[in-house]
Amino acid sequence: MKLLHIPTLLTLVTISASSFSEELKENINYRTKVNLKVSEDAVKYDKDVGEQSKFVVLDNDNNDEYAIEFLDIYQVVEKKPKAEATKDDYKTYSVSDVVEGKVYYLKKEEVQGVPIEKKVEQSFGGLVSGPLIVPFKYRLSDKSISGDATVGYYAGWGWDTSFWGYSERYVTFTPFLSAGLTQVSVSSVDDEGNVTDENKSGFTWATGVLINNWDSVNIGIVYGQDRIGDQNWEHEGEGWLSISVGWEL
Repeated sequence: MKLLHIPTLLTLVTISASSFSEELKENINYRTKVNLKVSEDAVKYDKDVGEQSKFVVLDNDNNDEYAIEFLDIYQVVEKKPKAEATKDDYKTYSVSDVVEGKVYYLKKEEVQGVPIEKKVEQSFGGLVSGPLIVPFKYRLSDKSISGDATVGYYAGWGWDTSFWGYSERYVTFTPFLSAGLTQVSVSSVDDEGNVTDENKSGFTWATGVLINNWDSVNIGIVYGQDRIGDQNWEHEGEGWLSISVGWEL
């Protein structure tokens, strides 16, 4: 799934234009959104695996189940009934029954009226790419905010990691590089002292880090430079910063 990230000094909405596939795809990594039961033999589904456990789909050709392999496994966390829970002890933790590197089966059926495909979500670890639009920039040289727009494309590599040690949450850190075209306004003064503004096209490169999948929020910071091939332009080759804050809709 490719996301449209809009870095800006303002808070913007990041819209995901994807829709969840009816079936999980082969060779794609997923994470469980809830505790699930899997099987070793596609007959008895009695192996528990915890929420946010990561797996790859090995085969989806069978009509009844997926063949999967777990890449990252979390404990099974269960909330206690209110009558039994205390302030400091409202959850129970147990070690998962599954192990990494072994083939398991996930049944293709609804769980409490919800399709199993809705009980998992795609993991964003690995190679990611997408369009990058920068409508505003904070110029480091004169501490000004400019509306010189940049449209480009980014590519990076995401790493999944647990959210500061909490097994219920994970985030994906994605360092990236980007290149694109920019439109900037260049002011000039003629011999009579008249000031004119002219729009010029240029090249932009950028780098930064995105943080994905934090309760469906995407945040990050971007650094870049613009070049129009005119050394007289005050911002030629100088750096700017932009902050990205968005949500998946």
